[in-house]
Amino acid sequence: MPVVNMAIFSVYIVNKAGGLIYQYDSYVPRSENEKTFSFPLDLVLKTHDERVVVAFGQRDGIRVGHAVLSINGVDVNGRYTSDGKEVIEYLKDPTNYPVAIRFGRPRLSSNEKLMLASMFHSLFAIGSQLSPEERSSGIEMLETDTFKLHCFQTLTGIKFIILADPRQAGIDSLLRKIYEIYSDFALKNPFYSLEMPIRCELFDQNLKLALEVAEKAGTFGPGS
Repeated sequence: MPVVNMAIFSVYIVNKAGGLIYQYDSYVPRSENEKTFSFPLDLVLKTHDERVVVAFGQRDGIRVGHAVLSINGVDVNGRYTSDGKEVIEYLKDPTNYPVAIRFGRPRLSSNEKLMLASMFHSLFAIGSQLSPEERSSGIEMLETDTFKLHCFQTLTGIKFIILADPRQAGIDSLLRKIYEIYSDFALKNPFYSLEMPIRCELFDQNLKLALEVAEKAGTFGPGS
């Protein structure tokens, strides 16, 4: 059965050196499908980039390139389930059927998120330099068919980045709200060191609350 959810938000904070110091994903990808299969499996799977993905036989919303995300409700991490079973070998055994498999777009690993944060930091700097206007703010928004990337850079060079549904309104206000939360609960924390990863419970709690308000309202603005 398809797993459908609102495209809510992913939040990333990047320091002035391009390092990812905070990330929060509060969404479930839209294109996830869980189905129960009998033996033999009528999809061809292969290992690609340390993930088990569909190589042939797409059907019912399951597409070539989609990754195995869980088996019988147990999450899959790379080539293995979280309880240590090797996915492809497990699915070769007829005694393990029927089996419920959830497929979806591959999720980014922590290392991939670090790499993308660094890449965006470089693109932001290039955009600032290429702009015909002096003191350009750099890239403030990138738009695709399925999401928008919004970026707000502070005077000290910290970047706040949100990935959201392109229909979501009020992101500029939300970005500034997150900046306020950062100022109040990270910068004022005596145990927090500038430019370092943010590990503060009050920051987490208030960020999640702000995102919940934005999700329920559909827009986020003054008075929310």
